[in-house]
Amino acid sequence: MTRRSSFQRLVLLAASTTVIAGGVVLPSTAMAATAAPHTATVTTVTSDHDAHRQRGGPASAKHWVETTDAVSGIKFRLPGKPTVIRFTQAVDGMNGRLYKVRTDNGVIVFAVFDLPCAKGELDDALQGLVDGYNAGVAQSPKHKLSSTGVHKIKVHGQPGLDARLSAPDGAAGSARLIAGDAHFVQIISLSPKGKEKPMQETYQQLLASVHNPHTHAPRAD
Repeated sequence: MTRRSSFQRLVLLAASTTVIAGGVVLPSTAMAATAAPHTATVTTVTSDHDAHRQRGGPASAKHWVETTDAVSGIKFRLPGKPTVIRFTQAVDGMNGRLYKVRTDNGVIVFAVFDLPCAKGELDDALQGLVDGYNAGVAQSPKHKLSSTGVHKIKVHGQPGLDARLSAPDGAAGSARLIAGDAHFVQIISLSPKGKEKPMQETYQQLLASVHNPHTHAPRAD
């Protein structure tokens, strides 16, 4: 199996896992059974430091949890303690960790894959994300995601890609993909119709919290 096919397969797995995590986004009839990756708990530090400053958004009443991906050293804050899904080279074709939190407004995912030099695969990764998600929902076209507003960015000096996600049933979200020197990062939010604004605020707060110890460039907006 080539690295590219392994990469695409893992992206599909991650996207399918996002479907499972996002039961709040999709009706239960839209969920498809998939092989469950390895799950584990995560050690986190809960901080109230920013809670009272969260612009009155829905996450402001909750504890934001500082989480560190131990392999990469990347730190970020999530609006609650995440469930962790682990991917392994032996079973899945690549090592990675996916951190997911469900809130009243949808689901948010932060994934780190141990894949170096994936800079040329950002477009493939976005397509794999959308395809993997759509493979996990019912056949009804109203649940199928598509990506819009795609544009290339720099995050901490590393190549990245931002996109908006939407479906005819009103589900909406955002995705940021970052191709680092040693790791590939996916940040995804999804919300049902009517919850887009508070979830977008949560997503932006997560983006602003990310700290990669291997880079020193200013964060992307």
